[in-house]
Amino acid sequence: MNQQLMIKKIGHGGIKSLIKKATQLGITVSFFSCEKPLIKFKFKEKSVFIRKGTIPVERRMGDMTRNKNLTKILLREVGIKTPYGIIATSFNEATSLIKKNDLSYPLIVKPLDGSLAKGVTWDIQSKNELRKAISILEKNKGLTKYRRFMVEEMFIGDEFRVLVINKRVISCVKKMPASILGDGHSTIKKLIASFNKTRLKGFKIKIDTVVEETLEKNKLTLKSILPNNFNFKLRNNLNMSDGGRSIEYTDKMAKHFKKICEDAIEILGLTFGGIDFMTKNISRKKSPYVILEVNPNPFYNMHEKPLVEGNGVDVSYEILKNIFPKLK
Repeated sequence: MNQQLMIKKIGHGGIKSLIKKATQLGITVSFFSCEKPLIKFKFKEKSVFIRKGTIPVERRMGDMTRNKNLTKILLREVGIKTPYGIIATSFNEATSLIKKNDLSYPLIVKPLDGSLAKGVTWDIQSKNELRKAISILEKNKGLTKYRRFMVEEMFIGDEFRVLVINKRVISCVKKMPASILGDGHSTIKKLIASFNKTRLKGFKIKIDTVVEETLEKNKLTLKSILPNNFNFKLRNNLNMSDGGRSIEYTDKMAKHFKKICEDAIEILGLTFGGIDFMTKNISRKKSPYVILEVNPNPFYNMHEKPLVEGNGVDVSYEILKNIFPKLK
């Protein structure tokens, strides 16, 4: 099979970066035609095979993280804080449990199983908004396996993605939603176009329904002009694929929080993982925090150049060094 076609079929941004770095380091990369992409990495006498875009590290109990509630139970067992919430199967059950457990607005609704923020609704301020969020999940059967979903209190703070490998934090970036900075004379449409010129394909701001609703809610249009230095947030989700930003924060992260993240990956039985971590001040030990979720096979493009704003970390090298210790 054509190598470029095979790479395109993989889809996983981290694996694409891994292949590129492996080739640069003299690791032989071979592709095989099969039902799912199969790739062989060979360095000296050692060979490793990977399938389905899975980062090739020892994973042990990694599948447990697919269930967000199970992840929360395990983390709480070792004293790690997670958002307070409930599991329900309908709007009526959710409202009853919210009242019984004294949950406070704003809330978040999310699928029990899922990734990439699919089906997640943030900043729910009322029962009507809760009903609408649950309705969105119910219409998308692919995100409502067993009809169960989670409702959690919304933690107010900054969100970070933390990468841990072999019990060590190797990278921390601050995640920011797609936003534009006014200059006093350019239209919003032009500001979006200017921002997109600086981004890689697949990581640009999309003018979709979410953006249009955000503009309407703020009584703006694509032709509106923002004041100079006015930062306008176009959406709530932090996905890089929707134009989100990542800013280097590894050296600013308190050792206390690094230890919490390292412990989280250990208790979940992972060698490598990405943690969605929220706190009001990541440099201050006593700052309130929660771990939102853990991904055992994270896209890590946001930690590497050219997407990260700052020095970034060569995550691909760290992973390859873990597989092939003899690498220089």
